[in-house]
Amino acid sequence: MKARNMRAEGRRSLLLNASVLAAAAFAAWAVLPECGPIGMRNMIFLNMVYVCGMLCFMHWLEKYSDLISGLYEKTVSTALSSIYMFAVTALINLLIFGSAVRLAHDALLCLAGGIFVFGTDALFEAYCSAHYRPPKLLIIDTDSNNLRRMKRIKYGVLRIYDSWYEDVGKITPEDFREFAADRFPQFDAVCILDGLSDEEYHIAVNTATSLNKELFIVPEMIDVGKTNAKIVCFDDILTLYMPKTEIGTVELFVKRAVDILVSSVGLLLAAVPMAVTAAAVKATSPGPVIYSQVRYTRDKRKFKIYKFRTMVADAEKLRGPKFAEKDDPRITKVGRILRSARIDELPQLVNVLKGDMSIVGPRPERPVFADVFEKEIERYGDRFKVKAGLTSLSHVYGRYSTYIHDRTYYDLFYISHYSLPLDFKILLLTTKTVFLKSAAEGEDDFKEKTVAVTSKEVSLK
Repeated sequence: MKARNMRAEGRRSLLLNASVLAAAAFAAWAVLPECGPIGMRNMIFLNMVYVCGMLCFMHWLEKYSDLISGLYEKTVSTALSSIYMFAVTALINLLIFGSAVRLAHDALLCLAGGIFVFGTDALFEAYCSAHYRPPKLLIIDTDSNNLRRMKRIKYGVLRIYDSWYEDVGKITPEDFREFAADRFPQFDAVCILDGLSDEEYHIAVNTATSLNKELFIVPEMIDVGKTNAKIVCFDDILTLYMPKTEIGTVELFVKRAVDILVSSVGLLLAAVPMAVTAAAVKATSPGPVIYSQVRYTRDKRKFKIYKFRTMVADAEKLRGPKFAEKDDPRITKVGRILRSARIDELPQLVNVLKGDMSIVGPRPERPVFADVFEKEIERYGDRFKVKAGLTSLSHVYGRYSTYIHDRTYYDLFYISHYSLPLDFKILLLTTKTVFLKSAAEGEDDFKEKTVAVTSKEVSLK
């Protein structure tokens, strides 16, 4: 049986969804060619805006990603896209038409379009599962300290890949070449971790590409800017230009304006949920409702971050500073719910309004941990070139238990690739993570949070 091709499936899914949405929009126009004060020509235009908007939202929510995790995640992306698109069409209706009939039409169109897309996705997923096998993925490294990371990759992609990992160990380049020549043909894709030597890395890449295998590479920290590099020619010599990893003055001004607007609107919209949350925290466990803690922000300036308390009062007096764990006994029942839905972080909108934080940026770290990480992790200090954020790239792609090296790479990637559209995408993906169990704190032993087996972070626990 032929292996599934996730990239090709993403393209086909996009075409299928576009066809279904266009059919739904045409049917809506045929049934109601004139809706309220809107004429036939405007109806055609607005229905096409709906189709394009839905496809854009689903794309931003990464519904067509090569590594999408099955029908559930696709459904979450579709449902959120329908909600966001209805909000957009409702705003257009409010500002231009003010038509209750049109509002009902948009609601039905968004609901019907979402249902049709879900049906198409379910049929397409069933067809692919019945006619294609999961591709085989080989994860390799020669550094035994990376065993936990190999296990995380293996178990993290089991819903997509038939994955296997191998710690090759300290062998000679010639033995590694024989290993690659023997094992790579048995798999459809190869993932290379950053523990390989330069010679082993070149052997692995050359072997995988010569065999036409899909290749995944876990990058080193020094490579973070290469993905944003541009080609520049010095005479006839090709060079890669890597811009400075900083955000410009104008961009910072616009970012701050957006922070003030979003945090102000967010506090107004979240007023009632925050009041209910405060009452629940107070009623279910003794201690303060709001928990404050010193964190670092831009230029390592210290500030007090605000959160709803999710642990028992004075939790650190029992065992000292440490990260949250699976089944952490310090977390209250209400706190576990707040953490899974990220509701405990709503008070940080006040931090954003005060200027201590931004809506999007590297997550603020505690000085006791940050000072250790800066000594152990290459370029860790570069993440303090921008304000800490309420949400971040590592927040939407990682989880509470994410390996600190990977979180740092996400943060540096964000800084070197900063743009307002990227901030917008991260905000959309943040809403998606609320509905994904995989985005919660580590739920399995192989997801243990550590820098390395010899790291000082272990002693901090």
